[in-house]
Amino acid sequence: MFINLSNLKEIGSRKQVSLELEFHDLEFANREIEIKDPIKLELEIFNTSDSFVVEGKLKANLILRCSRCLQKYSSPVELDISEDVLKSEMEDEEELYLDEIIVDNIILSLPMKPLCSDDCKGICPECGQDLNEGECDCEVEALDPRLAKLKDFYNDDNE
Repeated sequence: MFINLSNLKEIGSRKQVSLELEFHDLEFANREIEIKDPIKLELEIFNTSDSFVVEGKLKANLILRCSRCLQKYSSPVELDISEDVLKSEMEDEEELYLDEIIVDNIILSLPMKPLCSDDCKGICPECGQDLNEGECDCEVEALDPRLAKLKDFYNDDNE
């Protein structure tokens, strides 16, 4: 998406932009990020001597996959954008390319481990049952193999 900056020739001039745009789904670090609804942008663009300063808000509704139970869930985001786009790095000073700014800000807002809720129970490591939907009959013994010998430390046979 390009924004026309032809009316921002004079240093110190500014432009207000309000947009809703359909955006493609993203992939980052082997994670798919779906963008459910159009992204809403409220931006103000300032012309400085060597750059265009872009400030404003971005609102989007992302569909992420929970790290514990692997189910998809909706995650609304509202971000403050503050970018400095150098004129020397632009192909054309009369057009501002917004896609990179949008992608960078969305990716930076993603949690390291997305969770559908703080109390998500995850999945059973034995059978794969989603423990949020119900318990399974598996007996999972969480024993660190490095400490397995200590389990027999206080047996009666060792006296």
